[in-house]
Amino acid sequence: MTGYVEVKRPGLSVDPETFTGRNKEQWERLRDLPNLLYTNGTEWRLFRDGVQLGATVQFTGTLKSTGERLVPADPAAFDALMQAFLLWAPPPIRQVSRLVQHIAPLCRLLRAAVLEQLAAEAKSSQAEDDARARPFTGLKSDWRKLLFPSADDATFSDGYAQAVTFALLLARTEDIPLTEGGLHEVGRRLDADHALMGKALQLLTDNVNERFAVTLDLLMRTIACVDWPTIRQGNRDAYLHLYENFLTVYDAQLRQRSGSYYTPREVVEEMVRLTEDVLRTRLSKAQGYAGDDVQIVDPAMGTGTFLHTIIERVAAQASDLRGPAMAQDAIGRLAQRLYGFELQMGPFAVAELRTSDLLKRHQAPLPDGGLNLFVTDTLDNPFVEEQELASTYSVLSASRRRANRVKGEIPVTVVIGNPPYDHKAENRGGWVEKSAKGQEPPLLDAFRHLGNGRYEHMLKNMYVYFWRWATWKVFDAHEANRHGVICFITPSGFATGPGGRGMRDYLRRTCDEGWIINLSPEGQRADVDTRIFPKVAQPLAICIFLRRADTDPERPARIHYYSIAGKRAEKFRQLKEIQLDGDGWRDTHSDGVRPFTPATQSGWEDFPALDDLFPWGTLGVTSNRSWVSTPSAETLRRRWSRLIREDDPAEKGRLFKETRDRTLDRKVTSLPGQPAHKLAIGEETSPTPNLVRIARRSFDRQWLVADNRVLDFARPQLWAALGDGQLFLNQQSTHVIESGPAVVATALIPDTDHFNGRGGRNIPLLHPDGSANAPTGLLAYLSRELGLEKITIQDLAAYTIAVTGHTVFTEHFSEELLTPGVRIPLTRNRGTWQRAVEIGTEVLWASTYGERYTAPDGAHPTGSIEFPQDDPRQIRYLTHIGAAVPDRLAHDAETQTLYVGQGSFAPVPENVWNFNVGGMSVLRKWFGYRKASPNSKKTSPLDDIHVNSWPSEWTSELIELLSLLRRLVDLVPVQRDLLAEVLASPVVTEHDLEAAGVFPVQAAVRKARSAVTDGLFGS
Repeated sequence: MTGYVEVKRPGLSVDPETFTGRNKEQWERLRDLPNLLYTNGTEWRLFRDGVQLGATVQFTGTLKSTGERLVPADPAAFDALMQAFLLWAPPPIRQVSRLVQHIAPLCRLLRAAVLEQLAAEAKSSQAEDDARARPFTGLKSDWRKLLFPSADDATFSDGYAQAVTFALLLARTEDIPLTEGGLHEVGRRLDADHALMGKALQLLTDNVNERFAVTLDLLMRTIACVDWPTIRQGNRDAYLHLYENFLTVYDAQLRQRSGSYYTPREVVEEMVRLTEDVLRTRLSKAQGYAGDDVQIVDPAMGTGTFLHTIIERVAAQASDLRGPAMAQDAIGRLAQRLYGFELQMGPFAVAELRTSDLLKRHQAPLPDGGLNLFVTDTLDNPFVEEQELASTYSVLSASRRRANRVKGEIPVTVVIGNPPYDHKAENRGGWVEKSAKGQEPPLLDAFRHLGNGRYEHMLKNMYVYFWRWATWKVFDAHEANRHGVICFITPSGFATGPGGRGMRDYLRRTCDEGWIINLSPEGQRADVDTRIFPKVAQPLAICIFLRRADTDPERPARIHYYSIAGKRAEKFRQLKEIQLDGDGWRDTHSDGVRPFTPATQSGWEDFPALDDLFPWGTLGVTSNRSWVSTPSAETLRRRWSRLIREDDPAEKGRLFKETRDRTLDRKVTSLPGQPAHKLAIGEETSPTPNLVRIARRSFDRQWLVADNRVLDFARPQLWAALGDGQLFLNQQSTHVIESGPAVVATALIPDTDHFNGRGGRNIPLLHPDGSANAPTGLLAYLSRELGLEKITIQDLAAYTIAVTGHTVFTEHFSEELLTPGVRIPLTRNRGTWQRAVEIGTEVLWASTYGERYTAPDGAHPTGSIEFPQDDPRQIRYLTHIGAAVPDRLAHDAETQTLYVGQGSFAPVPENVWNFNVGGMSVLRKWFGYRKASPNSKKTSPLDDIHVNSWPSEWTSELIELLSLLRRLVDLVPVQRDLLAEVLASPVVTEHDLEAAGVFPVQAAVRKARSAVTDGLFGS
């Protein structure tokens, strides 16, 4: 097979730039071919990997009128084009990067062909059980029974394409001829050492039709040109890089969805080392991994790096201890106790290749029945009854039975690895997430915490499912063998956030000891050069937990904490120096659900928590569709009008972005205080939306369609509480912050991500009935202790923001704030309290743009926070932005000038430019929503409707924002001195409030008090 010719009808353009509809879809598939010829009879174009080679060749005349006299305008050019097409051959491949560039597109094309075939079979008029009419439908069904019970068409097509591609690559490494005897013969010869991959290749390709001929033949010819010895020469990680790079080119989105990020060897080696130290020093396994009673599993092995590293470590230790010949025996015994599970065929094939290659290098024998590596879903039920299948599937059936036996029956000492990360994994957790009917509650229930409610959405993450599988396997599954160690590198959210309370409680109750190595103290979205995985923005940690055979169930596990910071190479160096019992470890909190972060000696734990002083808190407005909020009210009106005018229901649903909670035909109650609506949004005809100003991000005022029909979770109680005098405090309650104010404030309805774009907890000062959001007796107690006639909820808010609403507080308590949640040192000194309230009043007046905490003497005028004309800090608009929407924001520290496109503003000091909230740059974030191509997430075509020119009101709003930030940074020195004064004087502690009967806060006090229910019979 040389290439592929696509013939179009006469007169139809063969220029891909002009393709639409089905022709465009076809081109998107065929462009991956390495040798593709397009023609309509009179126009000829040759493409290599989607790029046209040479010039277009034209024929004179038309097919209809010229007939056999049709000739090329330039015969030499046509001859050259045809020679280039007919004489094409795959080039020799001697580099991993070249290999990936050649095979990934062909694999992608094969996947598309399978999907197309399945779609064609679904439309077939033949009988449902006609195997000849629906060969791939039957194949998919068998594939599900054997390997992947939950596989849909897309999953099967991907598995098919990767299985065939990597089986051929595996055959090439074994020097099996690919161009002789066909695919069945390749599979037969591969079966000798790689039974699963050999049989899979046969089963998947024995009944293919002409739809697959071109792709399969080109794939075979291309892989036949791979020079494995040259690729392997001097490249220890050639196989690892092969699959990692392959997945990026093949389907980058699949890589992101599956959480497939391969662990750097520098990390793997240290995880393997530390885990073996646990075996030797805590579990009495003197030989470490080499001990014959140590069973080891990597439940998401990828390309087998962890298992590979363990093999190399055991070989090196055996050689050092007793001579090089001992490595062969040690590895041979180890291979019988080494297990790996992998869901995707591609990485499985690479893992099998690497492992068998390593054993051959040491002349170690394979275990009876082959390597204990399995294509399986770790999370599937291992106790499911086996279905009887044809003998042709015996190899795959046997593989599944062996995998289930390991998962269900064999006690395991070590589970180690890097499980996939995916926070949208609901209904993908298999047996761990949802047990079969009539069986005990699902395993995941052990990680739940009573009353944790909405926070437990965190548990619907692939890495959490794997944590639960590992803990079940090592600590719970086998009554007589409930001891061992787990070592994972995963996102660290479970260790600190509220969603992980039940998980932390389980680990403290179940284990004896644990180690947390924080790899990302820089937090979310840190600089790329500080990340262990450059493309993973989530904070990560290496977590090790062990349980001894003689564990004391009454004693909670002792958890140690270590943090490494710096650039990636520096982190690798620090990781290498960590010793299990060395210096640098700190003990974490010991109480059940407390975060796995260090206990401190600062007195922090004695301070009352912010959400105890203001007990009613809630998330902000969660729309789950981006188009409903934007800085421009006019843009929202245009978006609304576009939605309302659409007549096609399908297109209207796409514009609206239907979700589980909001659809076009769903009727919901109106929001408190907002206009009523009787129709579903799909029936709405009014061209005018109800718009309300909201706090989209800290200090960023935007507009929202205040209509419950378009907001998934509008938080009606927040709207009911909105009124004169209302103020919302906000803290980051789930993520670590290291800079900027720890608490911010707004007078507007807050978005759910108001604080810094990553969630947060909003605290209204007043309940919907107008009463103070404070525990019973708190304000009276503070009044007595401070000798003041009366303290109001507004005073308490002002004190809170004065003490916590600046970066000095956050930096001073940076270690304490590793555990999310702000605590407030309440001074007992009356003068200090009064100064704090005075400072906080100014902070809150500025933070609300003059809407709250105004002063009758004019010091804090209503509605304006700009500096007066005679004040040198007044923000001046120096050069005009122009009509076009700018796409550039810059700052000159020397001249204190802010540049917005062509426009400029001054004075803007550097600390104003750098002002951030929890790492979010306020000015950059503000501009990001307004620039020519906004940064906001797109969930609907309506998001593409943006302003056509820069609105003049945005210029005024920018001047107000710059004035606000200048006032806040100017107050920081005063707040710094105030904080030092507070911490140097006696404070009110949690114990004091408990003794006074104010604490503990009752559950009922944490609920909103409604004006409707709090009447004659209200509480």
